Amino acid sequence: MIVAEEAVDRRVVAMVLRTGLAVACALMAAGLTVTLARGDRHAHVVRLFEIGGDQSAGDLLLAAGVVVLALTPTVRVLALVVLWAREGDRRFVAVALVVVAVLVAAAAIGHG
Repeated sequence: MIVAEEAVDRRVVAMVLRTGLAVACALMAAGLTVTLARGDRHAHVVRLFEIGGDQSAGDLLLAAGVVVLALTPTVRVLALVVLWAREGDRRFVAVALVVVAVLVAAAAIGHG
């Protein structure tokens, strides 16, 4: 029974990674398509904390794809926190939460 539960847990974590990658690729492909369809051939910088400003639809889609791609490993770590907490593995939960805190701090300190 435990082996079956571990297999399900692994599939959930793998699904998080696959879904994040698929959504990110779809967003970036849509953004590239919109950008090229508008005839825009120049790259524009979109900072994390400026998303939603006066960017074009293509730039917003591209930026959203990059954000989803960057957040996917963090969501994976959060999924592992839930799984490890369910298993009662406090040490792994603590380490994973520290990793998430470092990632959040890095995004905040780096100003996007």
